[in-house]
Amino acid sequence: MWQRDWSPELTRTLPQAPVELTALRVLARERSGAARTPVDVAVDVGALARSGREVVAVMRVEGTAPLDGVSLQEVTTLARRWRDSGVRVRGVELDHDCATPSLPAYADWLAREKASLGDLTLSITALPTWASSPALERLTALPDDLVVQVHAVRAPTLFTPEEARGFVEAWAKASRRPFRVALPTYRVTLREGTRLTAEPREVARFLALLREHPVPGITGIVWFRLGHPGDPDSWSVQTLATVLRGESLAPRLTSRLVDAGGGALDVVIENTGGVDAPAPARLTLNGNLEVLDGVGGYAPRGSSLVAPRPPHLRAGERRVIGFVRGTEVSLVAP
Repeated sequence: MWQRDWSPELTRTLPQAPVELTALRVLARERSGAARTPVDVAVDVGALARSGREVVAVMRVEGTAPLDGVSLQEVTTLARRWRDSGVRVRGVELDHDCATPSLPAYADWLAREKASLGDLTLSITALPTWASSPALERLTALPDDLVVQVHAVRAPTLFTPEEARGFVEAWAKASRRPFRVALPTYRVTLREGTRLTAEPREVARFLALLREHPVPGITGIVWFRLGHPGDPDSWSVQTLATVLRGESLAPRLTSRLVDAGGGALDVVIENTGGVDAPAPARLTLNGNLEVLDGVGGYAPRGSSLVAPRPPHLRAGERRVIGFVRGTEVSLVAP
């Protein structure tokens, strides 16, 4: 649950998280920016307690430099407060993209900090590029849990099954320690406007390959991140569940005209499938069209509604993309 803003939509989504998720990794603390400014996250601790799920409190530290002035005490203090409030806290996790040459110093830091954790387990995220480091064996012996990230590793790629497979195979050869694999459930826009997407079909293909040809050492999957209706750049909870369960990823989009009163008809698109899908870029109408207008990124072009960048519709989502007035109006089948 990598959310800095615990909105009402996120709190309402939490009980809908797939039952297959055995624990929630929750962003609790950040050291942000070049100055690594401390940032607390306004987590809905009550919602976590009501969920009844095990929780790992995560601290993210930006940058690749040594962790001078940073301590795990910052997140362990929060984790213990959550426990006192009824949350089933299992441990803490550090998300830090340490530069590969700095791994020996990182291992020293982890060894010192782990001594203060008590009964809290320690998890760290890891980059596939660390597999070439002579310090890998010592480093991976320190945490109780290890999460290898195989998304957003090499710009400008977000995720491909082939690259991810190469990462986990190389890691398994370099280290005998068990590990989890972090997979993406999000979309991102680069500075120049390029849109990168972790497509459910591609992530599902990676999982299917893992089932057919297991990689030694993999003990589970970590999903980044749990989406909600207020987070348009993440998969819906339904899509995550569909991928987790290996169910059909065939999109099912329907379009229809709905009486809006006063002689107007709304043009509606609905996603009736179990997976998020892009809406059509064009919908064309027949009949005597007196007025045609679009909303939500659609604009009229002749007798059609056209979207230069069609929106993604979440599983179960219904969206009005325009309205029309006229006689004998109908939609042309795509």
